[in-house]
Amino acid sequence: MSNSTLACTIGLAIAALACNAPTPSKAAPAPESVPTSLTVERITTRVPFPRGLELVDGKLYVLARGRSREAGGASTTVADEAGTIFRVDPTVAEPASAPAVSEAVRINGEPLAVPTEPPFRLFDVRVATPTDDRVTDRPYCTLRYHPATSSFYVCAYSGIDKSDSDKSTFSKNLSDALLRYDLRTAKWYEVERHDIEKGGLYPHHDPANRPAPHGWLNGPDNCLAIGDQLYAVAKDNCVLVRYDLSKLATDAEAGAPASEVVFGSELHVAGLGVQRFYGHSALAHHDGWLYVAFRTSSEIVRVRLGDDQLPEQPLRAELVARFDPYDSATKKSANLTDIAVDREGRLYVLSAKPSRVFRFTPDPKRPFDGRSAAQPKPWVDLGALVGRKDMKSENILIDDAGRLYIPAADPYDFQQGASGTVYRITETRG
Repeated sequence: MSNSTLACTIGLAIAALACNAPTPSKAAPAPESVPTSLTVERITTRVPFPRGLELVDGKLYVLARGRSREAGGASTTVADEAGTIFRVDPTVAEPASAPAVSEAVRINGEPLAVPTEPPFRLFDVRVATPTDDRVTDRPYCTLRYHPATSSFYVCAYSGIDKSDSDKSTFSKNLSDALLRYDLRTAKWYEVERHDIEKGGLYPHHDPANRPAPHGWLNGPDNCLAIGDQLYAVAKDNCVLVRYDLSKLATDAEAGAPASEVVFGSELHVAGLGVQRFYGHSALAHHDGWLYVAFRTSSEIVRVRLGDDQLPEQPLRAELVARFDPYDSATKKSANLTDIAVDREGRLYVLSAKPSRVFRFTPDPKRPFDGRSAAQPKPWVDLGALVGRKDMKSENILIDDAGRLYIPAADPYDFQQGASGTVYRITETRG
């Protein structure tokens, strides 16, 4: 285990202590009031366990995560189409209150890109016991599009879970990756891959002396393309990494892009000094700021980017929100899995289960307090809206009209072959 991985692992037990900044004043902004009216629509149920969303040229693209790792990992009896990117027509919709899913919504989606090996390490259906598969790079998460490279980018967070309901048995496969699908060549490529033969070393060689890829990421959880840069976070070894996509913009076959770590667990925060953050999990960008959410520490910071989309130096962050950190006793946290910013600069924060979305305007002078003691009221409670309190969501998308797209599925229902749903929520004010 590398020093960075060890430090981040230790952080899981002490994450609550990382939230050692002064408590925001009583004047800290509360969530925006519940909208006067919400319209909730179903867009599609075609994509098995949807886990990433992107809008490109009027079409909605959705990533199939792969069968939930709860209760045994991959199964040969469920065609989960893991790693497939679907093209969905967002003009097809129906009220979420409709008692039955219409045929139009049920079939709304067609595969754009099906995973190929290589670069994917696909589940081998010949394996008699699914948990014996120690190479598969599923599940897959996050879907981002980068116009300059005409490519979709996907995170492969590898692992398998043995069927043991009494304790956590999830085990890493050491085959994490960032993958991209290039529309110019209709082919998949590796951006980054951890070499399984290197074991738990992140990176797996000295990047100063060896060419890319370097194997930076243990648990890549999210990525975001800004200008010629691709930023990616890994929640298990707690790093933000930057990839230079400029060569890929002119040559689809340019190979693995140059990369470097932007920051790890330690980050200088304005007014607070050096702070430690754990479980780097989500990214958003607006008006020259890169927002980073931490799943274990349950905080959100932002760093200023220059005109070249690189972080300004010396690197300084601003704290904009704080939620319930990981509790080693309950093994729960606010579970921040995605964030997004709308055109007005409001930040949307997804708490995965139960599926809730908080919305506020970031103000580092008065960080948003989303901790339970503050009794924050979510802007959207999807489970309550659709009558499924156990609903789980892991990604969100805001379109130019301010509408929220959110995929959801109950992972245990999915074990029985059920699919997921992509919802669209439209706010109407009186």
